[in-house]
Amino acid sequence: MSSVDPHWPDSLQALYEQASGAPADAVLASRPQWAEQLTDWVRRATLEERERAQAATWARLDVGPRSPGELLFLLVHSGELLWPYSEAPRELLLRLLSRQDQLVQALRGGGQGEALEPLTREVDAELSKVVARYLKRHPDELRRLVSGVRCTFDGRVLCFNDTVAVDLKTLLGSDKRLIGRLDQLRELLPHLREGRDKLVAFIRERAAKIPWRECRDILEEKLFQLVASARNPGELRGFLGCYAHGKREARWCTRAGLLLARNLEEGGAVAVIDNLSEVLVSFEPPVEGLRASLNAVVASLHEERELARHRRVVDTCWERLVPKAEPGLALVLLWVEERLFRVALRQGAEDAFECRNRARERVRSLPVADALEWLAEECAELWPRMESEHRPGADELAAWRQEVTRRYAKKPVLRKAAMEFVLWCAPDAAASESELVTLSLVKTSTDRRLLRRLGDHPSTRVRFRVRAINAWLAAGPESSEPETPATLTGALRHLRSSGALTLGGGRTWLRDRDLEELLLGAFGRVERDFSARYPEHFREDESVLVSRLLEDLKNEVDSIRSDLSILLAQGQPVPLELGFQYRRREQAGQGTEAAEGTRPAGVELGFVLTVEVEGFLTTKRAVLVQARKLEQRGEGQWAPNLRLAREQVDAVLGRSESSVCLFLVPPALRAECWMIPARLVRGLMDAQGSLSTVSREGAQRVARSLAQWMTYELLGLWAGDDRPAVLEWAEGRAQGGPDFIVELSVRKNGR
Repeated sequence: MSSVDPHWPDSLQALYEQASGAPADAVLASRPQWAEQLTDWVRRATLEERERAQAATWARLDVGPRSPGELLFLLVHSGELLWPYSEAPRELLLRLLSRQDQLVQALRGGGQGEALEPLTREVDAELSKVVARYLKRHPDELRRLVSGVRCTFDGRVLCFNDTVAVDLKTLLGSDKRLIGRLDQLRELLPHLREGRDKLVAFIRERAAKIPWRECRDILEEKLFQLVASARNPGELRGFLGCYAHGKREARWCTRAGLLLARNLEEGGAVAVIDNLSEVLVSFEPPVEGLRASLNAVVASLHEERELARHRRVVDTCWERLVPKAEPGLALVLLWVEERLFRVALRQGAEDAFECRNRARERVRSLPVADALEWLAEECAELWPRMESEHRPGADELAAWRQEVTRRYAKKPVLRKAAMEFVLWCAPDAAASESELVTLSLVKTSTDRRLLRRLGDHPSTRVRFRVRAINAWLAAGPESSEPETPATLTGALRHLRSSGALTLGGGRTWLRDRDLEELLLGAFGRVERDFSARYPEHFREDESVLVSRLLEDLKNEVDSIRSDLSILLAQGQPVPLELGFQYRRREQAGQGTEAAEGTRPAGVELGFVLTVEVEGFLTTKRAVLVQARKLEQRGEGQWAPNLRLAREQVDAVLGRSESSVCLFLVPPALRAECWMIPARLVRGLMDAQGSLSTVSREGAQRVARSLAQWMTYELLGLWAGDDRPAVLEWAEGRAQGGPDFIVELSVRKNGR
């Protein structure tokens, strides 16, 4: 190599040349002199000189042939030379050990083998020092540093190549980066030669000491990042095994179920579906994870789709299900197998009968196996007809319900299995039949308690149907069977005359519960449909999303008048006239458009409500609304915060204290949009110390749905500002004005 090396600091260049040029038989004798000179240099060196020395040392250890003296100088003094000023090199330890082997071979070839043992111990100690320093500065680079080196663990120390030791208690410490460091250790498990069980126990012990409330959000994100990237189920099992509390985290289970449903519905990657299935069947108690997996299958099971992914999930559920403990889930799986069997027959699959018979064999040992197979086959045949033009008649359905009751009502285990199954798996077209069958199976107080517990089912369909049945049970059956109306209009009139719909006494100034429920239902349909479609349209601009929402509301309001006429007898005047119009604020030329471009993200709306009662009582008020949408962070993962600048909230509050924030979000617990008073949003931002975001969970806890807000607060006159300045700004007559102007008019006639 060149006698002048510009990469070494000038103060160390002479010592390095002396070491690299020393004869092979004299390198050991020269060591004390080198060590003394290097110690003096370390005391006097500046930070810049040490950084240059570190870079030069690694450049020479990394590649290229080196003399014995040069290798001895670099390795024995690596603790003083290799400081972790920069990024950790990949396979650092493997390359250092390779250089150590070259040094040993060179010294042994030069006849100096008697001094190798103490020299090797000294080099091992220096390498341990280098690795420990790099790990302390770069705790997330453990796998990068030690990749390719065999490893063992004795309960306290990680030992690489049986020589380089890293004390884990010293490495981990107690700072906030403990989770990342434990993840690094967990990634070593597949490569560990000895002490795997001890390392797992060590990780679990340290993970158990982390405050769960502080780390569960971080661990949740790590888990689902792993779901998207893991190449084998062992990595997921290792993660959940290390953080045992996560197996009982209901929020993780719900999120995994929703992601699995979406991937099945949209044909997601097979590896991700397998990983999500593995995660769900690992939760405790196991039945909750199995129920979430099956809910994803049931919600996305369409016969016109390719169902190979559903088969993988079903097979995973069969592997973990104990049919004797959960006959209800076994019944759902049998029904899914029947659906898959019919699709496989149409597609000409060779193993269709084999898969079906294998599924039936899994429940053959149950005393109620025949009853489960009968109902699964019956429903797989009947329910598709309910959605076709060959719908069964009323007599056929009544006979079917009686047969189900005859076979299932006598045994509690069958009643329990059938109630969950028919409420869960029956399509919307068979909703009435599923509720009637469930009512016929409720025989005891235990059955009623089971029905109440189904109110917390992961399936939205089950929860809604259970609420309807519980409401009927709470009201009690009628003493006599009423005459069945022949038409929808007759049914609505019958409900009014029988008192099932109240004639008045509403919760607002409208004084009519029927009108309020009609408005709430109409607005709610628009809101649910918008939220359900939000994952498809969230990439659109907020103004486009708001335009779509307002247009749907306008169309729904236009149809309310005809709905009201159905509820009334012929010739009776409509008690409420409701108008709904909206427009975008007009732009005043290019200059205005440029000014608009500098405004913060978001859409401002001005709701202007005009009310007239019986021709002489009138009021007019405005509500200012700031609309923001929730962004996605990665595929299938929604951002934990809603972006909203504090200045925007302060600006809208400065115009009116009755201002509201509208958050456009996908379905969470319910499919709805969130309405929160702007002052409450400001308080949430102050509580979390944020200048630009609002916590999604915090907003969800205090939000009201758009339908409830429009019915009970806006139209109910509990919200609004009647000051002339606010009305002028909301109507767009003042400078600036909202992006959208929404005009509502309500005219209530006398009785």
